[in-house]
Amino acid sequence: AKEQSSGVEASVEVKPSYGLTDSEIEDMLRSSIANAQEDMDARRLREQQVEAKRVIEALASALAADGEQLLTKEEQVPIKKAFQQLVALSESDDHEAIKQAVEALEKSCEFYVERRMNANVRKAMAGQKVEDFND
Repeated sequence: AKEQSSGVEASVEVKPSYGLTDSEIEDMLRSSIANAQEDMDARRLREQQVEAKRVIEALASALAADGEQLLTKEEQVPIKKAFQQLVALSESDDHEAIKQAVEALEKSCEFYVERRMNANVRKAMAGQKVEDFND
């Protein structure tokens, strides 16, 4: 702090009497920098595993709800194959392989997702008139 009229300055430095030393903090920072790539890779892997689990659960639920009604047996084959591939890879340590398996499953299900959306829109609009939606 500095007194404006007299120009006298004073300062206070607060240091804990316990805890980490400067060299311990420096070592921790160096270690975190050295392990940053490994930490990022671990995070990326875990994120892909979580995404795979989400996709697996969502598709399993959708197929149980209306897979038999909206898909022929032949259409189910590539979806089930991609599904099993993702299940097999979902706990692996290769985040890129998991990501590719998620993308492959999503691509194999595009037409199914479209059919589900159309079916839900039809169900929501059943018994309604077009005039009911004009507001």
